[in-house]
This record gives sequence, structure tokens and C-alpha cells, in this order.
Amino acid sequence: MDNLIKEINSIHDTTELRILRNVVSDRIKAIGSVLKYSLSRGELVTVKSKHKTETGTIDKVNRTRAVVNINGKLWNVPFSLITKTERKTNETND
Repeated sequence: MDNLIKEINSIHDTTELRILRNVVSDRIKAIGSVLKYSLSRGELVTVKSKHKTETGTIDKVNRTRAVVNINGKLWNVPFSLITKTERKTNETND
């Protein structure tokens, strides 16, 4: 990753940087698209934004975003900000 950052910082042509930006944007959309088809209602997910990370459940999967229930509030979240989370079970069998 450090080598990639060094290579990007060595680019001095804005056209090349714009092409790179488009490639990265397309890749982010592709990853989100794959995630979209693997999400289902009630699934536990993590939503990562610039300032915080929160856990919620999928309420609905739309075309470009998912409706995520976080602490009782519904949020329209782009797939690029969603990560699947393993559900922790605290069940004991006595």
C-alpha cells in the first residue's frame, strides 16, 4: 500500500489523476454491487463513515443503497459504506 501511495504522489499530470480517480470509483461501485446481492433483510451490518462506525440491521435493499436500522432510526446507506458483520450469539444451553 505504501508503494501505491508513493506512485500516486509521483503523478504530476491531472489527466492521469482523473483517470485514476475514475478507476478507483468504478472499483468501489463494483465491490458495492457484489455486496448488494449478498445482503438480505435482518442481516447484521457495519456502516463505516468518515467520522464513526455503527452497527445495524438491513431493513430493505434498494437499487443503489440499503435501508439500515441503526438504533431504531432508518438510514439510506450506499453499499460502499456497508460491511457484513458476523452475528455474535450469547446463548447458553443449560
